[in-house]
Amino acid sequence: MVHNMTPMQMMWGSMDKKQSRKFPEDRPVEFPRASFASWQLQLIKMLGLEKVKKSFFQFGWSQGRDAALAAKEQQDMDILGLIFHGPAIHEAWGQANVNVDVKQVEISGDQVASILLKGRWHHSFEAETYRDEQLTTVKPVCYTLCGFASGYISTLIGKDVFFKESACEACRDEFCEWEGKLLEEWAPAEYEHFMEIGPTEEIVPFSQVEEERNRLQMVIDIHNELTDELIRSNQLKNILGILKKHITEPMIVENTKGQIIEFENIDMGALTHLQAPFHKRLNEWPIQKTEFLQFEHSSRLSAPIYIQNHVIGYCSFVYGHERSAPPEIDRMLLGRFASICALVHLNNKNIMEANVRTKGILFEKMLMDGFESKEQIVREMNLLNIDVSGDYHVAYLALGYNEFNEQGNLSMFTNIYEEVIQFFQERDYEVLQVQRANGILCFIPESAEHTLMHSGPQQFLKRLHKAHPKIKCQVGVSSTSRDLDQVSDRMSEAMTAARFTTEREPTMNFRELGILGILIHSQEEQAIRKIAELQLGQLYGKSEQQKDYMHTLYEFLMNGGNLELTSSKLQLSVSGLRYRVNKISEIADLDLRDSKTQFDLLLALKALKVIGEF
Repeated sequence: MVHNMTPMQMMWGSMDKKQSRKFPEDRPVEFPRASFASWQLQLIKMLGLEKVKKSFFQFGWSQGRDAALAAKEQQDMDILGLIFHGPAIHEAWGQANVNVDVKQVEISGDQVASILLKGRWHHSFEAETYRDEQLTTVKPVCYTLCGFASGYISTLIGKDVFFKESACEACRDEFCEWEGKLLEEWAPAEYEHFMEIGPTEEIVPFSQVEEERNRLQMVIDIHNELTDELIRSNQLKNILGILKKHITEPMIVENTKGQIIEFENIDMGALTHLQAPFHKRLNEWPIQKTEFLQFEHSSRLSAPIYIQNHVIGYCSFVYGHERSAPPEIDRMLLGRFASICALVHLNNKNIMEANVRTKGILFEKMLMDGFESKEQIVREMNLLNIDVSGDYHVAYLALGYNEFNEQGNLSMFTNIYEEVIQFFQERDYEVLQVQRANGILCFIPESAEHTLMHSGPQQFLKRLHKAHPKIKCQVGVSSTSRDLDQVSDRMSEAMTAARFTTEREPTMNFRELGILGILIHSQEEQAIRKIAELQLGQLYGKSEQQKDYMHTLYEFLMNGGNLELTSSKLQLSVSGLRYRVNKISEIADLDLRDSKTQFDLLLALKALKVIGEF
């Protein structure tokens, strides 16, 4: 019976159980140049040329070594003949067309003492691969060919020889130019990256490279997820919820004042305990970049949150105190989280500023009687979630600067304006505010009995003094009203009350001013001057001495007749002040120890001071 054999059977023959094809133990394996070039390109794209060029060189070295061993066995040539047979092998294997321009070989006895070979490769398969793929490079790339030549000659002469390119067709040169000589004649920097691994060289296994690539991809995926959530909700709590899937340690976001903005994987009690050592460290040395900090009972990886080159807060991952340096992936995630926090802050700031501008425009219209009716005001207020169905007050923050610096003071005013916004936001109050003169007006929709109206001004002043100790601030509060048509009057009351504040009493409510407040508010300045003249007698006048006497008496009465406090305030000696007080008593012909006299005088002096008489 005749069997028709398939092409595959014809190529390999019959492969039954009794018959098998035997191959030499060290058989050569050939494959097309395009396949080899494709393999090289895949490695370059996956790992980068810097990581694989040594592998290409070592691959070529092993080819050259095997070719040299085979040539020594098969060719009846002396050492010189074998050396110069190398280019023929290059060409026979289709690696390149070879021209050898310099041939210098020094032989001592049966040993090669020195060797210098220079030449050119034309149509190098490695260079042509680069050109066919339209890749660009500024460095020669024929590492396999250099490795082949180095391995071939080194095996023949029994000494390490290194070949290197100085020009390459891949760099758009006319040809590949190379040079080969003994390894000892090269500077170590030329060959140490290609030759056999030294005792201190670190090998990075592919599995480690793959692991790093996977970690980087995971960070990119998480970053994309965080960015999507930023666009969707702009809420730090939701963003921390995504990180919670990957980070089990406590996560904290805070501002530069130590106030917690958001946290995850920890309760507030434990969080407060962890913050003290961190804030102590910040006071000693602020953090400018991502740092791993170790404390007695904890450690943390912290990164600053930057906006326009200014640190506006910190985000942290907290670990146990025994923890060594955190993994690199934690650093990468924290860096991206800090960037997301900055974007959340910017988004919130833009929304807040737009909202504040809208409120400011509304407040200005109310002060200028720009609305056609109360109903229109109510509708506008409702759109901003401000309830004006009940009582309201107007507060005025009068600001003073210790030194005149127009640009610096403007920046300071902006910071204080934002401080006011944040103060009310932290208490979930919707208020209107606008700049007026050297201060800030606030429309506060609350009754006089509300705790905000009782303790709010003092709380704000305490906060402002801590943040800006060089700023002088007094707060005046208007009387209570329900009529939105009287907003302008309430503004005047608040500004009048602010004029009656002192360093000892930096807040003043208009209703506490009594009849004096009504007189000043009604702008009856002539009546005030007449009453003051009757009370002060010859002390009242326009001369510098009279103004000095009135100022001294005012401070003396404001300090309850205490000579030590008054002298400190006026920067006078106690004896000098006592003489001046006695002189004032003689001029005015008044008993300054009488309580009624003190009251009347202080009332008159306060009124004169408010209208700018001294």
